[in-house]
Amino acid sequence: MEDKKDLRKKAIVQRNSVCPESISAKSEIVADKLISHPWYMQSNTIFIYVSKDNEVKTRQIIKNALDAGKNVCVPRIVRKERMDAVPIKNPAEDLEPGILGIYEPKAHLKPVLAEDIDLVIVPGLVFDRNGYRIGYGGGYYDMFLDNIPQSCKTIGVAFDFQITDKLPIDEFDRQVMLIITETEMIEAL
Repeated sequence: MEDKKDLRKKAIVQRNSVCPESISAKSEIVADKLISHPWYMQSNTIFIYVSKDNEVKTRQIIKNALDAGKNVCVPRIVRKERMDAVPIKNPAEDLEPGILGIYEPKAHLKPVLAEDIDLVIVPGLVFDRNGYRIGYGGGYYDMFLDNIPQSCKTIGVAFDFQITDKLPIDEFDRQVMLIITETEMIEAL
């Protein structure tokens, strides 16, 4: 089995080779499936990444959640040590480019406690059918998922080409409960 570093490199090359129009169209399908899922509809406070490059686009999901009156939190990296969940009300006003070039909440916005979150939307470069993922290698999501309550639901969003049967895992890796792609809903747990 390939190691995570090689799988990560391959996944980035593959994802970056997909045209923006295809990414947008597939992202819309994934977003529609997510916002009609009972876990999303029943959630009060969601933690969702702000998409970058050819990731599943999340702006539509963020807008839908805010319009529905949900509390929407997005990641902010703190000194390359951890990731906080910070509530936003208006993405245009509340976000700015962060240290990794990813839009993050502005410094004056205060994070919520992990136990206040009832749904986490997780990005990944590759997911396996057991709910494990390979991200960019910082370990932020695995650490974050370690601190959420057991009642919190976790959903990975990805494109079909990002799904594989099995990934190499280690003791720090955390699974998501469900993965949504443009053609599948994969129950992992």
